[in-house]
Amino acid sequence: MFVLRRLHNTKQVNLIKSITENNRQHFQLKRWTHDYLTLEISGENLSFPYVWLRDNCQCEQCFHQSARSRILDWSKFDVNIKPKDVVRNGNSLQVNWNDGHTSKFELSWLKFRSFTPENQQRYIEAIYKPKKITWKGEQFQEICSKHEYDEILNSDQGLYDWLLKLSRYGVALIQNTPNSETAIDAIVERIGFTRRTHYGVKFVVQHVPNTSNVAYQSSNLQMHIDLPYYEYCPGANLLHCLVQTKSFGGENLLSDGHFIAEYMKENYPAQYKLLTELEVEWSDIGEEDSNEFFKLYRAPVICLDKYGAVTRINFSVPQRGSYFPGSIDMVKPWYEAHGLFLALNHQFSAKFKTKEGDILAFDNIRLLHGRNAYEDNNNNVRKLIGAYLDWDEIYSRLRCLKVKLKKDDVVY
Repeated sequence: MFVLRRLHNTKQVNLIKSITENNRQHFQLKRWTHDYLTLEISGENLSFPYVWLRDNCQCEQCFHQSARSRILDWSKFDVNIKPKDVVRNGNSLQVNWNDGHTSKFELSWLKFRSFTPENQQRYIEAIYKPKKITWKGEQFQEICSKHEYDEILNSDQGLYDWLLKLSRYGVALIQNTPNSETAIDAIVERIGFTRRTHYGVKFVVQHVPNTSNVAYQSSNLQMHIDLPYYEYCPGANLLHCLVQTKSFGGENLLSDGHFIAEYMKENYPAQYKLLTELEVEWSDIGEEDSNEFFKLYRAPVICLDKYGAVTRINFSVPQRGSYFPGSIDMVKPWYEAHGLFLALNHQFSAKFKTKEGDILAFDNIRLLHGRNAYEDNNNNVRKLIGAYLDWDEIYSRLRCLKVKLKKDDVVY
């Protein structure tokens, strides 16, 4: 304004305006020569690619708020989009794009999604999946948390605490469950729904003389995971102890397959490599409730993701098929590695006996479980009610609870 007041004619004013506009445009073009925008947020310099910012515009033309879904027309999307101007107002940011569109973002929302390795790791552990903590048998009493049935049913915090411990350690115990075959249903409904298999919506574990499954016997049950022959294997197992045997025996065995995998990788790398690379055929053939089934699936004993982290354990002597999908010279080395894996699981296992009213919850694609032999009598027939849950549902409930309990609105 000071400059304009000193000008004496309109021509000079227009000349200055033209120069100012040209300089402003030149500044903008120079400013947006990179493919990302760098901002200082809470003391951190964080960069956000233009294409990502435009793709994640939260306005009603681009994002459906109630459905929480992107609705921008990607057939018209320009991956080379550039800002025309950026305005920061307090805790928010406005980006005016060169296609005429305007986007607004909260800085806290951006920081939560920033691209630094540290922030990305925080996001993974806070929202995606809690970090797993491995353990060995001697640590079992320390890591196996105990939770009250009524508290899980009546308290979101109680439910969250139980699911968090289950996801971290792969095991958690519910106590004081009512003596009812339907008591487990209420726990499942607090999370989502059961994972049905060819053994039903739920299943009863007790001695059956002519059984379709060796788990339904009172003899020693070798350590295993359930249903490795499912490509999408049930993620978590819930076992409600209705009647516990009074005989000697009947103890549960549990071991952390992730700990065993880490131990083998460090101490027996050749055997570890075999168990991560050579696929095994897992199978289940039979009939349950007049339903015939013939299940087959191939996968290694230890499954890894692209980062080398363990994603799933497959192990069951009864459910390992007779067809060996590998070369003949790999057979004996694989069997030796297989035997070592089982021996280590026994070496580092925990042994305990659930009480009536306990629900033992454990990660079925991480922990191996088994049971020592026992004897029934006419007045005491051991009986458990079982149900499966998918990890998709458990993680989903955990995220919903975290947002609700922590009031963390930047998640959405």
